[in-house]
Amino acid sequence: MLEDPSIKLLYQRRLEQNLIHPPYSLYTDVELQTLKSTLQQAANEALDKRKIIRHKRRLILWNEDIKNLIENKKQDFLRYLTTRSETEKLEYKRLVAIVKRQTRKIKRQCWETFVSRIEHDLHGCKIKLKKIICDLTQ
Repeated sequence: MLEDPSIKLLYQRRLEQNLIHPPYSLYTDVELQTLKSTLQQAANEALDKRKIIRHKRRLILWNEDIKNLIENKKQDFLRYLTTRSETEKLEYKRLVAIVKRQTRKIKRQCWETFVSRIEHDLHGCKIKLKKIICDLTQ
């Protein structure tokens, strides 16, 4: 990548900008660390690398029981794919229903605890409540 003249020139300019005031410290390991971070920052700016932020929606109360149920469901699905028998299909469908039932139950419990907390704390959660109501109405 640094063989491209435009990227090379941009990298050199970024280094010159970042190293106007070279890092002076009493400790060499601190100087080395700041120099490494400066070189890395210049390379990231020259190559236009950005940090990707991914927001994942997760279940609030993800416990071991649900994790084990999902693993069993996946294993049954793979078993069904290999055998293609009706009994394996029925077992897989039964586990899918169990997993859905358990996740619904946990989500309902989370919602009920959240609502009960809001009912008892009228002043602290008004902002949260307004945000949730806006999200629900959209």
